[in-house]
Amino acid sequence: MYLFPSSVTGKGPQTRSRGKLQLYNVGAPWERIAIDVAGPFPVTDDGNKYIVVIQDYFTKWPEVFAIPNQEATTVAKKVVEEVVCRYGAPLEIHSDQGRNFESALFQEMCTLLGIYKTRTTPAHPQSDGMVERFNQTLENHLAKVVDDHQKDWDRYIPLFLMSYRSAVHDSTGHTPARVNFGREMRLPVDTITGVPPDKTKPVTDFVSDLQDQLDEVHKRVRENSLHTSVKMKTRYDRNANAKGFEEGALVWLHNPLRRKGKSPKLQARWEGPYTVIKRINDVTYRIKKGLRGKPKVVHVDRLAPYHGSNNARDEHD
Repeated sequence: MYLFPSSVTGKGPQTRSRGKLQLYNVGAPWERIAIDVAGPFPVTDDGNKYIVVIQDYFTKWPEVFAIPNQEATTVAKKVVEEVVCRYGAPLEIHSDQGRNFESALFQEMCTLLGIYKTRTTPAHPQSDGMVERFNQTLENHLAKVVDDHQKDWDRYIPLFLMSYRSAVHDSTGHTPARVNFGREMRLPVDTITGVPPDKTKPVTDFVSDLQDQLDEVHKRVRENSLHTSVKMKTRYDRNANAKGFEEGALVWLHNPLRRKGKSPKLQARWEGPYTVIKRINDVTYRIKKGLRGKPKVVHVDRLAPYHGSNNARDEHD
């Protein structure tokens, strides 16, 4: 067995990889959605312990459901009854590699509904950044309003959603409500300040005007989203330094996962050497450790060049 210097496995290689940002822009509402389960939280008086978050990539419209467990059956039921039956079946669902999303039941649901399932690479949640940011916003809000016993957090979710859906989103330049429905939500404050009266129109004229407004809003959202994505990519790629790895190259793998019974402060954060089996795309690789090791698909940000002895490959195998 090859022994690796503790200075490398602990502190890590001096050279870290950072791939360029990959853009994925959608063109219509409920074409692609992200899903995530957050928790566990304190069990509420209604028996809820987790929340399942579903957000549309185009409109940024969120749906949040408090659930008693995170079993695949529970999550799939919310997707079908509360999202698909309301907005239609999306073309794609994106998630992390949680067991509930990788289960046979969830996969069968996607196949039955004609939904293409995508997922993040392990230990690289950046590709699910939209829903991760939303989760953080939601949790920060709940922390401000729940009681000391923390058993009523599920009761504040609907009011938070109303606020979020009616606020202008940075990336689209519009509220999720307007992009989703073609009009703004009527808020409680409107009962005090009043709203401009709508002109009475025939149904056909109203539908025609609404369609024109939606077309215009969606066009602006696509333009704003593309502009925001390009701007973010330009800023992110300034620090990109990964030229990539050839097949057969030896690499370190950043793997700071906690192990039961081990102190995380004394645990090695880098493992290797691994061998690059295949370069799947610009930022995703399939690697393997040893002859009998199980292949892994990882993001390039978790890899670093391995600079060991000349016979490290033989000792590694």
